[in-house]
Amino acid sequence: MEGILKNIKLFAKEKEDREAMEQYRGLLRDLELLRAQIERVDSNFNMTTDEDLVESYIYESNALAARYRFLLREAKEQKSRLGNQEFPVGITE
Repeated sequence: MEGILKNIKLFAKEKEDREAMEQYRGLLRDLELLRAQIERVDSNFNMTTDEDLVESYIYESNALAARYRFLLREAKEQKSRLGNQEFPVGITE
């Protein structure tokens, strides 16, 4: 009976680790997409001369930067929760 309980706990821990790794991967994907959005907004900002568009790109850039900082903080926290686990191919620190 004790062996069964130990196996159940081990299975639950492995499932929790897989879910945490998937969450970390999702955060990294979101960060990459957000970085591309920031580059697009910066490019649009540099190419426009209309005052209203300039203002809108400034606000959009600030909002994206705030979201990027939030996701980066979340990714760092998630990575620390994962501890010393090996990261699969394609996941960098």
